[in-house]
Amino acid sequence: MKIGPKVYWRKSSGEVIFMTSRVESESARETTKEDDMGFYPQLKGYDPEQVDVLKLEFDKYTEDFYHATSYRVNPDTKTMEFTYPSNSGSDSPPTKPLTDQVAELKLADLDNKEAIAGLIQIVMSQGDVK
Repeated sequence: MKIGPKVYWRKSSGEVIFMTSRVESESARETTKEDDMGFYPQLKGYDPEQVDVLKLEFDKYTEDFYHATSYRVNPDTKTMEFTYPSNSGSDSPPTKPLTDQVAELKLADLDNKEAIAGLIQIVMSQGDVK
């Protein structure tokens, strides 16, 4: 069984308090927020009402975590945001994960290619009419 990491974060700020490891084991089982808050020392002492958890897929954002200089959860959208180093030497503002941005660009590229192919067919069919 593959279990993705869980990101525990402050509801008020999006600050990540603790992240569990991803687990791949036949004996692995899902745990609840209450289980984790009682088990992990990093979570003890936090008010459960002030903390939220974001469950990630097993390999979700692996590259983003590797390349980012920091990360947080956007409290409004409850999605991960990453800060990456920029060429100017300072960090970029927090953005959605690059893996999500690449997936969106690939989808937009496919849409553009389909639109171009449709236009080519229209132009070609008009050329046959003359």
